[in-house]
Amino acid sequence: MDIGIIRPYEVEYNPEDVVDLENAIRSLGHRVRRVYIDMVGVRLGRGGISYYQLVGRSNYEEINIAGAVLRHIGVIKDFEQFSHRLWVIRSIELSGVYVMNPVMNWLIASDKFSSLMLLAKHGLPVPDTVVSENMFVGYNTVKEFGKAVVKQIRGAMGFGVFQVDDADVAMHIFSYLVNLNKPIYVQRYLDKVGNGDYRVVVVGNEVIGAEFRRGVSWKSNVAQGAKPEPAKVTSELRELALKSIEVLGLDYGGVDIAETKDGYFILEINPTMSWQGFKRATGINPAVHIVNYLVSKLRR
Repeated sequence: MDIGIIRPYEVEYNPEDVVDLENAIRSLGHRVRRVYIDMVGVRLGRGGISYYQLVGRSNYEEINIAGAVLRHIGVIKDFEQFSHRLWVIRSIELSGVYVMNPVMNWLIASDKFSSLMLLAKHGLPVPDTVVSENMFVGYNTVKEFGKAVVKQIRGAMGFGVFQVDDADVAMHIFSYLVNLNKPIYVQRYLDKVGNGDYRVVVVGNEVIGAEFRRGVSWKSNVAQGAKPEPAKVTSELRELALKSIEVLGLDYGGVDIAETKDGYFILEINPTMSWQGFKRATGINPAVHIVNYLVSKLRR
């Protein structure tokens, strides 16, 4: 069976994770197919939908895979490119290929606004958050919160995240965002127990483990220097993680949860998480679980 890994050719995201996935696929006796989202051609006609991949400058090969793991859609430069790459993956799904995570579920989960909105709608604990394109909404929110965090809606690994406690300083950030036609995402600052948060990893409705990411600053991203430590999965952490994945319709994901004096808060869900820190801390390789779960779905 051929199993694809969907990612851009233009840049390698978290290459160690891709290597783990490829090794897991081969260890089960299957073949790896690298599907580069920016090299795919989709043909539409009376015969339905077909797709192929450019090899070199003029050669094409049919992409014939049973299933695939979606890793990333690449560096996006405008909305049409973003929309095109989503629909390329959707066309692969419509041809009968099971993609994990399904691209429309991935789209919601990878957007901080839409994912927290769904979690809040289902009564799950999320931080007080305000989203707007109006910088005065952001200004008044920082005044209300006193101490706040400003994030990118589609950012990752803690890059471009600000902590602010002065609304006038925050106004400069909001002015910059508005001039770039970017929305404003403001969240109440959480005083996290242990100066870190939990990442609970779920694959196929099962919690396979958790790490505690202890920050060296107020950020608790491993990419920002946080130290991953093995963590016990309490019943409450398990319940929150499983429910979050269920609400967003994911096959797997990393659920980031902060503990505070007021209880647990779900920070975000990562549908294409990097797991190298988790693997070092716990000794568990999520790639093996992800590929096993995908194969089990393909055989049903």
